[in-house]
Amino acid sequence: MWKGNEVLGSLIAKNIDSQKHPIRSLRWSLISMFIYSTLAIIVINYLWWVNVIGYPNDFLQTFQGMLIMLIEFVITIIIASILFSKTYFNAWRALAINEERLKNESLAHQYKALQNQVNPHFLFNSLNTLSSLVYKDQDQAVKFIKQLSEVYRYVLEHKDAELVDFSTELTFVKNYVFLQKIRHGNSLNISYDIKLNKQVQVVPMSLQMLIENTIKHNIVSEENPLFVEVSLNQDYVVVKNNLQPKSSIEDSGGIGLHNLKSRYEQLSDSPIQVEENKSDFIVRVPVLKAKRV
Repeated sequence: MWKGNEVLGSLIAKNIDSQKHPIRSLRWSLISMFIYSTLAIIVINYLWWVNVIGYPNDFLQTFQGMLIMLIEFVITIIIASILFSKTYFNAWRALAINEERLKNESLAHQYKALQNQVNPHFLFNSLNTLSSLVYKDQDQAVKFIKQLSEVYRYVLEHKDAELVDFSTELTFVKNYVFLQKIRHGNSLNISYDIKLNKQVQVVPMSLQMLIENTIKHNIVSEENPLFVEVSLNQDYVVVKNNLQPKSSIEDSGGIGLHNLKSRYEQLSDSPIQVEENKSDFIVRVPVLKAKRV
């Protein structure tokens, strides 16, 4: 019984990779064990009780014979199931750990890309704006340089952070918006409806990325001004803008909303909500409770 099941287990292991297909491997192991053990018990008992002991040919059909085989079968099933299940759970655990490692590595790359969302286009446009300000309004140019340095200081200080306080992110966003307002003037209008009645956290640069997306994907002009509203309620940070999509969009070099969604899937049970209608585009990002130290 032992050797037969061992041979069957080895054959199944050669044909089915238990690391990649643990459930299939367990299923076929149990099926083969059940069939082989049943046949082996019948044959061995027949040879022993009928040929060796000399009982009648129909002994195995009697209550006593069937009870003997049933006990043997139950013992075999229990022992074999424990062994097969142990192998299955070890394989399943190894597979789960490997999948989690790959997922974390993927998210780490995505998060790094998300942290680099303040992209070279923004720096290029900012420097162009600054070069114009130097000749037109030196005081404004000085303020522009200060705000630009604050933006990149935030990026450097929080490049390895998983979460930041919403108030910290909001200050960063306002610095970023100041730079965009210098460039777009009254064509860009951003308002805030924030009632900070509790401490919440967000992913660093997530709010900035959403505002950047509204500017990148929509027309911003005197004829078609862009209105963006940032609000905070009990459950979500909401970024809403009037919808006036561009016919073509420049490559941002970033990864955008998709990977921000993936990041929040690891941090919150509430997913990011995206809503689009004829007039507005709305993104709701779940707020996260501040971690207590």
